[in-house]
Formats: sequence, C-alpha cells, structure tokens
Amino acid sequence: MRALLLVTLVCFTQFAFSQTSSIKGSARDTLEKKNLSNAVISLLRPADSTLVKFSRTNANGVFNIGNLEGGEYIMLVTFPKFADYSDRIKLPAGEELNLGAIPLTPKSQLLSEVIVRANNTIRVKGDTTEFTADSFKVREGATVEELLKVIPGMSVNSKGEVTAQGKRVDKVLVDGEEFFGADPTIATQNIGAKAVDKVQVYETKSEADQLKGIGASGDGNKTINIKLKESARKGYFGRIEGSTNFDNLNNGKVMFNRFKGSKKFSVYGTKSNISTGSLGWEDRNKMGIEDDYEYDELMGYYYSYGDGDSEFNDWSLRGLPNAYTAGALFGDKWREDKNKLNLSYLYNRLGTTNTTITNSQTLLEDTTFFNNSTSSSKGLSQQHSVNGKYEWKLDSLTSFKYTAAGSYRLKDNQTVSYSEALDENNQFVNTNDRTNTGSSSKKQLDNVFTYKQLFKKKNRQLLTTLRLGLIEDESDNLLQSTTRFYKNGLVDSTDLIDQQKINTGNSTTYGAKVTFNEPLNNEWNLVTEYSFNKNVSESRRNSYDRGFDGKYTEYNQTFSNNFDLDATSNSGSLLARYQGKKLRMAFGSGLSAIQLNMKNLDNQTKNKYNFTGFTPTVQFGYNLKTQTRIGVTYRGNTVQPSLSQLQPLPNNSDPLNIYIGNPDLKVGFNHNININYNDYKVLSGKYTYMGLGATFNDNAITQFSTVDSFGKRTYNPINVDGGYNYYLYGGWNSGQSPKKLNHEIRPEINGGRNVNFINGQRNMNTYGTYGLTYTVNYNFPEKFNFNIGPSITRNISKSSLRPTANNNYWSYGGRAYAYVKLPWNLELDSDADFNLRQKTPAFSNNVNIIVWNANLYKKFLKDKSLRIGVVAHDLLNKNIGFDRTINSNFINEQRYDRLARYFLLSVNWTFNKMPGSN
Repeated sequence: MRALLLVTLVCFTQFAFSQTSSIKGSARDTLEKKNLSNAVISLLRPADSTLVKFSRTNANGVFNIGNLEGGEYIMLVTFPKFADYSDRIKLPAGEELNLGAIPLTPKSQLLSEVIVRANNTIRVKGDTTEFTADSFKVREGATVEELLKVIPGMSVNSKGEVTAQGKRVDKVLVDGEEFFGADPTIATQNIGAKAVDKVQVYETKSEADQLKGIGASGDGNKTINIKLKESARKGYFGRIEGSTNFDNLNNGKVMFNRFKGSKKFSVYGTKSNISTGSLGWEDRNKMGIEDDYEYDELMGYYYSYGDGDSEFNDWSLRGLPNAYTAGALFGDKWREDKNKLNLSYLYNRLGTTNTTITNSQTLLEDTTFFNNSTSSSKGLSQQHSVNGKYEWKLDSLTSFKYTAAGSYRLKDNQTVSYSEALDENNQFVNTNDRTNTGSSSKKQLDNVFTYKQLFKKKNRQLLTTLRLGLIEDESDNLLQSTTRFYKNGLVDSTDLIDQQKINTGNSTTYGAKVTFNEPLNNEWNLVTEYSFNKNVSESRRNSYDRGFDGKYTEYNQTFSNNFDLDATSNSGSLLARYQGKKLRMAFGSGLSAIQLNMKNLDNQTKNKYNFTGFTPTVQFGYNLKTQTRIGVTYRGNTVQPSLSQLQPLPNNSDPLNIYIGNPDLKVGFNHNININYNDYKVLSGKYTYMGLGATFNDNAITQFSTVDSFGKRTYNPINVDGGYNYYLYGGWNSGQSPKKLNHEIRPEINGGRNVNFINGQRNMNTYGTYGLTYTVNYNFPEKFNFNIGPSITRNISKSSLRPTANNNYWSYGGRAYAYVKLPWNLELDSDADFNLRQKTPAFSNNVNIIVWNANLYKKFLKDKSLRIGVVAHDLLNKNIGFDRTINSNFINEQRYDRLARYFLLSVNWTFNKMPGSN
C-alpha cells in the first residue's frame, strides 16, 4: 500500500511539475540601445501585491523565472537611475511566456510629467497596439467614442464609425467579450472614458487563424478591445438621456451596468426619431459567431429571400427614421474563471420613409442615354437577436466553448417609382411606372461547439470546431409595372406586369474543422487543418400573373424556379510557422474541393458542378526595434461563382434591367499582397504606421451587358482577365501631449482597373481616388480643445469605350470639432462635417454639404453628473442625402431624405457607484 501511495505521489508530482510555467525576457536601455545586467525582475500578486518571485538579469541582460503557476501577475522591473517599469501580465498554464525586450528609460530623460506618461502611452506587442487610456486627456464625462478620437491613428465619423490605422473597425469588445452582440456603438457611445484602462487594436482574426499565426482570412478589418479598470468592474454605472423639440422629434436612451464580483448585468434601450438608435456598423449582423472562410464559402449557394436590406445602422440610413431598441446582457464567471457564461438579447425596430431622386447617364460607344427617376418608399424592419456563450475550462489543458445565436427578422416595404430615359435629342426612349410591395420573414440559428486541447509538450495544441446553421425564410411580393418604349418620340410598344411572387426556402449547413499545431522546436511549429462542410437547401421561387377574376392564379413559368441543392466542401491546409525574437513568419497552402448537386424540379433536370480552391499563404513579420515592426503578406485564393451567378433565372423586379445567370462560369483566382509598418517612439510619443497592397484577378467574374435602342439592359456574369486593384494608407502623428499642438498626416490611395463587356465590346475602366488629410489638435484638459482635419481628394475614372468622356473631379472635405468650458458650469461643443464636390461635365452643379452642429450644456448636482442643454443640428440647413457613383459607362447621382436643421432640449444624467468614484 505504501509503495502504491509512493508511486501515486511521484506521478502527481511529475504531473504538477509539467503544469508549471515560466517567463523570460530582457531589460533594455532605450537611450543607448543595450541590454542591462543585474536589473531586478519582481512578480507580485494583483490581489494583495505580495511578492511571488524575483530574479535578476544576467550579464547579457536576459532573465528567466520558472516554476510558476498560470494566472495574472504584476511585473515590476527596477534598475538604478532608470524609471521603474510595471505591467500586468497573464501567464498561460504550462507554457513559457516570452516578453522580449522590456524598455527602460533613464530618469535623466524624463524631463516632465508628459514624458513620464508617454513612456507607457503606446505599446506595440506583435500584432497588437495597446494605448493607455489615462495618457489621453478628455473632458469630464466623456465616452469611449470621445477617447478614440484623440488616440493616434484613429478617427470617428459623424455616424460613429471608427477607423483604426487605415482600416475599418468591425468589432468592439469589452474585456475581451462582445458587448450586446455585434453592436459596437453601444460600447463606444455609452461607456465612460474614465472607466477604461487600456485600448487594444489588432487584426480581426478567427481562433484558428490566431493558432496558425497568419493574418485575417476576411477583409482584414480591425478589432478594438476596451479593457476596463478594476474599479469599474465593481458597483454600477450608467446614463439616461432624453431630448425633444416638443413636436415631432424625440430621442431617448437609457443604459445601466451592474457589476457584482464576477457577475455583470446590463440593460439598454432607445427611442429615436433622429437616428436608428446607433445599432451597428456592419452590413449584416454577425450574431457573435466568428467568421470562418471555409464555412462561409458555402453560404453563397443558398438564396435568401427574407434577409432584405434590414440594416439597423445610421451609416446606411436613407430617409427619416422612427426607431426603437431594447436589450439586456448577463455574464458570470465561477470556479476561478473555469466557467464563463454570457447571454444577451437585442430587439430592433426601424421604420423609414424616404423619397429618392436619381439622375444618371449610360455612356455607350456612340450613344448616351439620360435617365431620371423618382421613388417614394415606406418600410418597417424588426429583429429579435439572442446570443449565448458558455465556456468550460476542465483543467489547465482542456476547455470547451459553445456559442449559439438566433435571430428572427420581419420586414414590410412599399416603393412607388417613376423613371424616364431620354436620348441625346431629349426625346423619350422609355418610361416606367412601378409599384413594389412586399413582406418577408427570416429565422436563423447558428451553433458552434469548440474543443481546445493543450498538451504537456509546450505549444502542442488541438482545436476542433463543430458548426450547425439553420435558416427558414419566406417572402410575398407584388410587382405592378407599366413600361412604355418610344421610337422617334412616339410610343412604340407597352409592357405590362402584374405579378405576385411567392418565395420560400430553407437551409441546413453543418461542418467540422480540426486544427493541430505541432512544435518542432522552440521556434518552428507545423500547423495542419482539415474541414468538412455540407449544405442542404430547398428553394421555391414562383410567380403568378393576375387572372381575369382579379386573383393571382396564372402560373408564370418564365419567372419561376424551384430546385433542391446539395453542396459539399472538403478542404485541408499545411502551414509552417516560425517565431523568433525578431522574426516571425508563416508559409503554406490550402486545397479545397466543392461539389454542387442541383436538381431543377421544374424540368426534372440535374446539374453537377465541381470547383477546386487553392489558398497559398506566405507571411513575414520583423521587429526592427522594440516598438518598430514591419510585415509582408501574400495570400492567394480561388473565387467560386455564387448560385445566383450560376442559375439561368431571369428576374423582372426591374423590367428595364434584366439579370440572367450563367451556368458556364469558371473559378477565379486572386493574388493578394500587402505590406504594413508600425513605429512608435517611446520618448517623443511619435507614432507612424503604413499599409500598402494590391490584388490581381485571374478569371474575375464581371458583367456582359447589352443595351438595346429602347434603353433596356440585359446583363449576365462572365469570366475575364486583366483586373486589379491597389491601396495605400498611412499616418504620422507627432504625439498626443496636453497643452501642445499635435499634428497628424494621413495619405490614402485606392484604385484599380476592372473589365466588362458592353454590347459585345470589351471595356476597361481605370479608376482611382488619391486623398490627403491633415489634422491638428490642441487639448487643454478640462478647459478647451479643438481638432481640425481638412482633406482633399482627386477622383479619376476613365473608360476605354468612351476615352473622351471626362469624369474626373476634386472633392474637399474634413471634420472640425471644438469644446470649451465656460463659467457657471456651462459647456459648449461644436462639430462640422464638410463635403464639397466639384462639378463634372455630366453634372454641372457643385454639390456642397456642410453639416454644422452645436451643443450648449449646463452642469448640475454636486458631482456635475446632470447636464441640461440645447442641441442644434445642421445650423446652416445644408444636410441633404447625396451619393455619387462614376464608373466606366455609368454615371449616377442620387438625392434622398435626411433630417435637416432642428433644435432640441436635452437632459443627460450619468451615474456611477464604484470604489474610488466621487
């Protein structure tokens, strides 16, 4: 018995020893660029600041502390005549954490408080840039959105959309978790800047991409993580807002956040006639499910009827809104954070009314059609969204995660429109009166189960993901259209349409992915991955003409289509990853096979398609210095045709523009290459970033258009070569220092060439936009600040079919903001958006939009938490909805409804009860 106990004790000791972690790194002099020997490295417990372990750097300035338990520590680095360095670190269980070179600054260089604060203002750690919130001064009561406006490399437009380091931010996390699902503005516009500890910016990646160490598999957008201070995670905070003009405009918002230990609870609600309730920047609701390229590549093979254009965001808003939103969020952690639960619910309701006036030109080789249209629309969109996530950490090596997201969407809309086309002699070519009325519904449920397994061998890891997606949708639409075609100014023929279109569909998608990382040594890792996905769907699309009895009973086979689809995808990849002290790189490739089996129920035929995908990847990252990094990435990917492009199904929703599919499309291939550079000067606070890249298209899917003498266009997709696009963005920031002028310069270039066919002739359209923005700001904390950012852009478009057409123009814009604190607890802030467009030969009027807003508030109560004031929107009464599109043979200008000048009485109360708050 004693022998058995001894063996058990030895095995347990070995197992416990295998779970120990270690930390290594070096201490470096930022002035003389050399490592420091005998620097003291101390590890403290965050809860009570007790010393856990300490060590000194060796003769080479390197340290290594072993036999540590996984968890959070406060690291303190000290050296004589140098400023102390402290940071909070999280040590994974059973792993070695390499902190790299830790910068220490001589006290002789710390000439002022500004320089002391700048030491930890920005940190570049791998792909993540971290900003210390307290280093950027904002006014009392400011929100996270106002904080982001003063962080280098970030900008926030009037719609609340954030751009970070030249890329759009598509996700905002709070302490690593989504805050009310996929709605970033709820976090940025409601959490106070005072509650924020750090702001982290990094590429949006799936968990599998993080394991592989490569760039994002999507469009390379950015994610912001807002890390709250420990004090903000205790007690409660929130805000209540209300404003009205005592007539037809009202805007109300309430938010309450409660933290009790590991539990958090939030509720949110809005009612507004001036916005959509600030619900999201995304064109679609991601529902908290991570993007997955292999999974999503089958999503293009299902027709969705109930999705519509339900976009609950201000950025895409057209018309006058009437919006309601409500939501709740609950989160909890227990058993030493081994169990985590997050639940959220969000309801959106958006009603809109809008009138759109469109003027456009169709440029053919020897003919120009002038098109004018007016449409009036009324719509109501509703959405219920439920998200849930449960994480269970079985032990230090094994964890499980289950995510479920469901939505139920409803939409009703009616559009009445009139359009006319004129020839160069100002005679009618065609006219159209059309009414589209419809309603749709869509139910969607996505489920993801993730199993993550670590091993005793350092860095060996297995990641398994199972997915199940269910969709049910339907729509019922009425199309009533009268089209008159003219010859020599007289009516030649008339086309009448009076149809009911009933569409139903359902889809089941399931899949599995296994990713395994095998460390070859301390620097090299080999990552293998295999995924299987399958989609089974039904699509019923039927049109009925109106009969003599007034009922829609006459089946129209031309505009009907019914089919069943079975889509299967198999893909695998092999990637080698190297991570050294300065150099990081990854290279490999993936291969996928997609098979589509389609059964046409109308004519009882079967079609089979087979597509092969190829995804080579090469990526390099090199740390030139501690806070200077450069990266180069190449990615190749195949582009499969979507089902709507393959299906030869005419759609007469717009009788003057008929779309027909092409079942003979081939697979396209894109070559993507990009270079990025980041540099931060610790002492001066100067920050520089740059990104440039290009995409070259082989077998790109474009359009073959035919426009007849009556101005009727029929188009279908085809494959062509010769297309490409390129981009460049960058920025230089002089440093964010209070009571000092700060400067930032941001160039931006986008351009390329696409190829299409018009009336059988090949047309190459070369386009480009070249812009430069210069921003200057001054911040006197709690007194006043201003930010002025003018921009200039040159827009170029040239068509080989009409090389003499001049569609080039200048546009001037920018944004200005100012805040001043006045006597008697008064505050005045004002902002203006400028958008000035030069006239073109096609449109002879300059379009200048200047939206100038101002707010005057007075603070009340002892803690100044109550603000009462006046909101003035669009003082110059120049706010109009406007959009201009110029490409190859098509020039288009649209004007639509937007709220112009109004004045509101506003009441705003922010409250909090947290340790350390007043």
